[in-house]
Amino acid sequence: MTGKPPFDAVTLRAEGQRAALYRYGSVLTELRAGGSAQCFEVGDAVTPARPAVAVAEPVSEGWLLHLPAGATLNIELPAHAHWYGQGSFVRQTFPLDRMSLAPAPLMSWDNGPAGHGCIQEALWLASSGLAIQAEQLSESLHAGINPPADTNADATRGWVSVFEADGVRPALCGDPAARRLVLRTEQATTLRLIVAADLPSAYRAALAVIGHPTEMPPAPLLAAPIWTTWAKYKADINAERVLEFARAIRSHGYPGATLEIDDRWQAAYGATEFDPQRFPDPAGLVATLRDLGFSTTLWITPFLAADTANAGEAWRKGYLVKRPGGLPYPVRWWQGEACLLDLTNPAACDWWADKLKALQVASGIAGYKFDAGEANFLPADAATHTPIERSEYSRLWAGFAATHFPYGEARCGWRGQRNAILYRQWDKFSTWGEDNGLASVVTQALALGLVGYPFVLPDMVGGNAYGNTVSPELMIRWTQACAPMLAIQFSIPPWELGESVDAICRRYAELHVALAPRRLAAGRSATLDGTPPIRPMVWAAPDRAEAAAIGDQYLLGDDLLVAPVLREGQTARDIWLPPGRWREYWLGAEHPGGWLRDYPAPLDMLPMFERLG
Repeated sequence: MTGKPPFDAVTLRAEGQRAALYRYGSVLTELRAGGSAQCFEVGDAVTPARPAVAVAEPVSEGWLLHLPAGATLNIELPAHAHWYGQGSFVRQTFPLDRMSLAPAPLMSWDNGPAGHGCIQEALWLASSGLAIQAEQLSESLHAGINPPADTNADATRGWVSVFEADGVRPALCGDPAARRLVLRTEQATTLRLIVAADLPSAYRAALAVIGHPTEMPPAPLLAAPIWTTWAKYKADINAERVLEFARAIRSHGYPGATLEIDDRWQAAYGATEFDPQRFPDPAGLVATLRDLGFSTTLWITPFLAADTANAGEAWRKGYLVKRPGGLPYPVRWWQGEACLLDLTNPAACDWWADKLKALQVASGIAGYKFDAGEANFLPADAATHTPIERSEYSRLWAGFAATHFPYGEARCGWRGQRNAILYRQWDKFSTWGEDNGLASVVTQALALGLVGYPFVLPDMVGGNAYGNTVSPELMIRWTQACAPMLAIQFSIPPWELGESVDAICRRYAELHVALAPRRLAAGRSATLDGTPPIRPMVWAAPDRAEAAAIGDQYLLGDDLLVAPVLREGQTARDIWLPPGRWREYWLGAEHPGGWLRDYPAPLDMLPMFERLG
């Protein structure tokens, strides 16, 4: 059940180019273009008996709302409009207002208790052209959407690793007409209220704060599939298995330019040399992989096992996160406890970059997969070289990756939109739904694009197989859904699921390569003006109410519409085409804009349409 705002709460309602602030059911003030600065009272959660004063200051394309500490602002949309933004969640709904989330600190999480994910951003956009944005990111800003009546439902949950996680967070909203965004401030906060003509215009106005990349990730990561050892082997890897995997990829005729060696190529976490027992000749292995057409990357984290030589050296140099008393802080992560690299210390970053570059030169690898880095791994009472809010750690880790090792990927994001690196989605379950299964691959790509992350890497095709069996149907539909996306990553071998699965998945892996010119062109558009390469229907038709609610199809660039099948057992689906003329990619039939009901989608078919004209 969705809760209602307190009667004395300040509520902002917007319709078109007009916005008004309400309290006690009456208009506090109207915000109109060209108006003057206005003051208004907001509830003070710190001292309820003392009204606190906020200021609305007109600026180009909207208003600045200067809110005091303890203020709560409710922003409501009419039922025909929808919310998007904030970033990634374990259950990824699209639009955002299909979920119910109690106000919680804005911070990056590896599987947050309420369902928050690895990439968070203080930007919320509406299909109507309204947007709310914080110019400075801070955990002191709490955000919720259609909060439940019981706002403490997740308060007692602590962090658990992906191996113990479920996908039911955040909960779904039970009220289909609810459109309430709730923002609370623990310290004085300035919010930017953008009032634009439509969603693309509001997004472009928001770019003034978040920015966009000016370069692309390395082309091989986008032009051909990435292969990784993780879902297939987990941590049970060695040189023999890596070569067996690479040769099987080639013998089954699959394209691929990058092979990623995941956990555990090291003898201990935090080591920067290969385990000599598992990988006796790393340079020889990498050279053989190169002969097979693969560049090699290695999985890496900011965690250093306490008994490693690197941890000892880092401690002596002052490069580790410390307890308040000065000792190294052992932090808990999904593989136990370890020391944490202090990324706020420039000397520590240089030291770690030198270590990783030395390994790169010695072995011939191309780059790294940068895992972890979320705020929850930095304890709240930790001492760092330079004091930071915890989520700043995510910005530093992804920025370190993009600066020193762009051939690779990161997964945590905190105002990291300018980085020319692939941002990987969180570990997907081998299930169907938007609760961290196949459907969430599409909704998360759309959601991250609208908060300014254009270079999204869907997680492994078929998911991570954490206790789930990947069915032939799921493997095929997952491959199809990802094939036209900017990048695709395999680990579970399709050929192990039967000849027909092998043939269909190979066909769509080849489609990924065939679409490379179109995908690279869409990526380049992001470097010019920040336009997302993977776009929702509301981007193409912002004036159509039906487009605003669609989260199960996407556009690659302006002119290729992709409508994957995301439900088990489905062999037909409804497809909405934006205004204009469209041609079926496979069969050539032409259609006007509008709905195609029960469009055939047999198991070997990915519905796609090209815009004409």
